[in-house]
Amino acid sequence: MRLKPSASLPRRYREWLLLDMLAAIAGVAGGLGAIVFRLMIGLNQWLFYQVLLPAIPLNSGPLHLGLVLLPVIGGLIVGPVVTAVAPETKGHGVPEVMEAVALRGGKIRKRVAFVKVLVSSVTIGSGGSAGREGPIAQIGASIGSLLGDLFKLTREERRLLVVCGLSAGIAGTFNAPLGGALFGMEVLYRRVGVLNAVPVIFASVIGAAVASAYLGTAPAFEASGLTFTNPAELVLYLAFGLLFGLISVAWVRLFYAVEDLFDRLSIPDQVKPAVGASVAGLLGALFPLYGIMGVGYEGINRALAGELALDMLVTLGVAKMVATAFTVGSGGSGGIFAPSLYIGAMLGGAVGLVFRQMFPSLVQKPFTYSLAGMAALFAGAAQAPLNVIVMIPEMSNDYSLIPPLMVSSISSFIVARLLLRGSSIYTLKLERRGVQIRVGQEIVLEHVKVEEVMSRRVVTVSANMTLAELEELMEETCHHGFPVVENGRLVGMVAFRDLAKVPPELRGRLRVKDIIKRRPVVAYPDESVEAALERMYEEGVGRLPVVDRRDEGRVVGIITKSDILRAYRVALARCSED
Repeated sequence: MRLKPSASLPRRYREWLLLDMLAAIAGVAGGLGAIVFRLMIGLNQWLFYQVLLPAIPLNSGPLHLGLVLLPVIGGLIVGPVVTAVAPETKGHGVPEVMEAVALRGGKIRKRVAFVKVLVSSVTIGSGGSAGREGPIAQIGASIGSLLGDLFKLTREERRLLVVCGLSAGIAGTFNAPLGGALFGMEVLYRRVGVLNAVPVIFASVIGAAVASAYLGTAPAFEASGLTFTNPAELVLYLAFGLLFGLISVAWVRLFYAVEDLFDRLSIPDQVKPAVGASVAGLLGALFPLYGIMGVGYEGINRALAGELALDMLVTLGVAKMVATAFTVGSGGSGGIFAPSLYIGAMLGGAVGLVFRQMFPSLVQKPFTYSLAGMAALFAGAAQAPLNVIVMIPEMSNDYSLIPPLMVSSISSFIVARLLLRGSSIYTLKLERRGVQIRVGQEIVLEHVKVEEVMSRRVVTVSANMTLAELEELMEETCHHGFPVVENGRLVGMVAFRDLAKVPPELRGRLRVKDIIKRRPVVAYPDESVEAALERMYEEGVGRLPVVDRRDEGRVVGIITKSDILRAYRVALARCSED
């Protein structure tokens, strides 16, 4: 159904007010989703640790093997459910929402919210190393998408409502209304104007209020006594941020190295989460009281309280990196925000202790650097500095640290942006599938897929065709390049510039197979036109054969520069409709 507002206001403002009303509904639903998700995690923790663990009396000295097995059991539950019911619920969830907003007008399958609650609560509740932000983001976004379908909103309105649902869920689960709004606008939605920001903030505030009414208003972290008073210390925070830019890049690289490892493993997808969870279980059993398993806030609070020594801080930071990479990178379901905060808190505290030894008169509160590390690591990895500058003080109820958080987060962001070339831990997953989403850029061609504009009637040539025959074909068709096919399989590309290098007197004797490029650059039907255009530019070619992603020898189309011009018209028409 489509709501019919009062005709007393201009149409533009009537639609905006209705969108604000729907944002409020999304806020309530997102807050309730955060409550349900927290309860489900608690239920699973009770089942795994209070019911199941006592039934596994496996002890080997200080190592409780039952703790190792719990995440494995959780992975054995999660893998088959994700594979059979909703594959988009595996991993940390935010990239899938970004893809839905960028390419599908905010459309998310209705089952996603329910499946995500189940598999993520099992992953976290059984001891897998993952956070709550990815799941609740996907749950809230699914609610926004559902509302968009119910009220028959336009593509752009549905996108905005998806951001509202996501922000409300984030705000509710972390009791951080402004941080939730900034997460949605900075990480997910890049067309932020005043009118668009209002419903997002509205939904975040309502989501936080609904969730806190049940979950309480206590801050997520205990940061009492951590203060910043000396402006000269900002120089250290600048150096700290530059260092954490490098650490955040290392964290992103490790995460995707593990994900690539599991993609290459020749074992069923259904069991991969269990294999990855075994690593988290082993590390968690080695450090059972430090938050390696699950979300890890208890470990963060111990670091902020100054209870951990330098060597333990470094060990736990690295252990959490590995445990999270294996839990989520193997196909488990959970977020990477809370683990990033954990890693930043541990390594930040370690650097703070080193700074205190080097500059004892300047550094009075070394564990203040734990908070700065939380912000700097996520700012670099997610390319979202504004979000953490606001969200960390909200989560710790300490706003005196905003200046050092600003310096460390921005410097980390700059270093990581240069090294990651504008990508982030959220966008790299999509970029590997050809979906280009860069922070701070609006690229209209990212909203059009190759299959929408490619030519499906492909003129191919045989590898045994003579170059004289190829020349005649080019004159007849006015085409400047062709896929070369042998026994029905793509073996290369041949272009006019390849032919032009051969003297005319030799063209009757030489064949296409003598001059073709044997490893052609290709495009895929399901990737964005922006990705295909970038590939054309990098390789200096004017056309790409489009092949089946599952069978790269089968040509299904061809995309040329003229098709890309048509894609611009398609993208601009969609913007006009929205």
